[in-house]
Amino acid sequence: MTHGLSVSVQLLILPPEGVMEKSVEVNESQMVNGITITLERIELTALSASIYALNVPPDYSLPENPVVPGSDLPQGTEPAPPSMIGLHAQAEYSLDGGPTRNAGRSGIGFREDGMRLSWIMLDPVPKGTKELTFIITKLGDQEGPWKFQVSLE
Repeated sequence: MTHGLSVSVQLLILPPEGVMEKSVEVNESQMVNGITITLERIELTALSASIYALNVPPDYSLPENPVVPGSDLPQGTEPAPPSMIGLHAQAEYSLDGGPTRNAGRSGIGFREDGMRLSWIMLDPVPKGTKELTFIITKLGDQEGPWKFQVSLE
């Protein structure tokens, strides 16, 4: 019997021109099929890009209960009901009108004012990029697109 050890390594190859490091407050809303999504902000670092949006499902409210120890939710809240867990969003993005990149499935955080959708650990954005186009293609079972064009200048 042979036993082996599997090791996975990820390499991050940065563009020769360097990468942007900044936060862009967007706070722009788009409504599609009666569903509004607000693109809140974009955070660009040397290691990754992160994009944050907000959605408020109909009749949304966060139950009032003590937080489970070790949870990152604010005091006095608990996770939303399982019916809202299926509201992950799918998205894609492009830089300066270039090829479309898959942003994948969003993370979800539950806040008093709605559900925060987050895409983290996206590729860093090269210096000199003028515009990021971010498209949420699907929210749960609802088809989009919710399209945001953000100036990075």
